Amino acid sequence: MKSPKPIRKFDPMRVLVLAGLVSLAGCIIDNDRVRVESFAADTPATFTFGVATNTVMTANDDGEAERIRRDWLAEELDAHAMCGAGYVIQTRSFAQPWVGLFGNGGDVVYTGRCLQ
Repeated sequence: MKSPKPIRKFDPMRVLVLAGLVSLAGCIIDNDRVRVESFAADTPATFTFGVATNTVMTANDDGEAERIRRDWLAEELDAHAMCGAGYVIQTRSFAQPWVGLFGNGGDVVYTGRCLQ
């Protein structure tokens, strides 16, 4: 005679653990990139560089975020083989495309020229 198969019970703890793992998986998939930038060489000696801001990379012009943005600008100038003798940032502006309750972030835009 065959022995009866054990009946699986509904275990609420398994469901809770599975739900927790699924919610953590959403944290692992990170679509919010920190480095969102654009670079345009207006002429062989002038450029425009824009960087998106967010809660990690604030728009303040002092501190670590600004130093990182300046490093990114130097990397872009090197990648485009521009301004080997140095450069000067002529303007730095903050452009916030939206305002209101959910207005967070914007773009820090640098325009500059190469030194001769």
